[in-house]
Amino acid sequence: SSHFGSALACFLPPSSCSDAGTSGSASMADAAAATEVEEKKEKKVQEDQDEKMDDAQESGEREKDAAPDARAKIKAGSCELNMADSTLNVMPATNGKMVMPLIDGGFQYLLAGSRATVGLKAGRYMFEVAIVESLNPTEALQQRGHGPQPRQLLRLGLSTKNSSLFLSDGPDNVCFDSDGSFTHNGNRKKAAQRFGREQTLALLVNLDSKSPNANTVSLFCNGERASDPQPLPENMVGKTLYPTVTYRNVMLHVNFGPTPKSKLPFACRMVADAAAEDVELAPGQDGKSEVALPVGVPDQGFFDWVDLFIKNNPS
Repeated sequence: SSHFGSALACFLPPSSCSDAGTSGSASMADAAAATEVEEKKEKKVQEDQDEKMDDAQESGEREKDAAPDARAKIKAGSCELNMADSTLNVMPATNGKMVMPLIDGGFQYLLAGSRATVGLKAGRYMFEVAIVESLNPTEALQQRGHGPQPRQLLRLGLSTKNSSLFLSDGPDNVCFDSDGSFTHNGNRKKAAQRFGREQTLALLVNLDSKSPNANTVSLFCNGERASDPQPLPENMVGKTLYPTVTYRNVMLHVNFGPTPKSKLPFACRMVADAAAEDVELAPGQDGKSEVALPVGVPDQGFFDWVDLFIKNNPS
């Protein structure tokens, strides 16, 4: 190649060689300058992203201590999980403060769900959920495959009245799950770290129109922030939102207050300590319920009849 370069130089006038050298140097300089510009742009973009993250973090910690509130509160004991608004496999214990699912005969593959008796309309409140025990029932599908994964699951969030008790199902609920994802209408995004046993989880619901974090929900773990404030979907803003849990193969302790197990970095009232005008109470139950078990033949309009029965008997 050196001989070829020397021969080529013999056929080029000196000025041409000089021009070529100058042109090559200029091209290299231009490339270096372009690279430097790109590096500066990338650095600026990264700095902007870091600044936005810092701003988001600061925004997430702008929560202040709850101001004194002299308004009338809801009655003591009126906030609990509503067994009349729960799936049939929810098993309450200790006056409803702890719940577990049925796990025998295939029930270990089903989700359980329960909604609170108090819905939030305004203000800023919190409630806590802790996994007391992970249940490991006998696998009934060993010869035919594996059951739903993960075997132990918890979702805590909010749902509207009469919506699905299975959080992440449909547009009328939002939740954090044990994988650390924030989910709405089946759309999941990573928002926090995984959580499990021996951790007290707190869901902060901010519906205070005067707050910089209005209409958001945040997750705290053992009193420390685990997620940035997540905006509520537009279709849920302005609606009454009920604390809800969905779970499988775990025993839960649910604490609506008035005293938190793990205090947050700022003073925050719990749902059971809410002002009466900030909440809506679910219709009371007299302790007696009527159960209807429809029986029908396939392809004979059975499901249409059930839909009609539910429509005519909404309660």
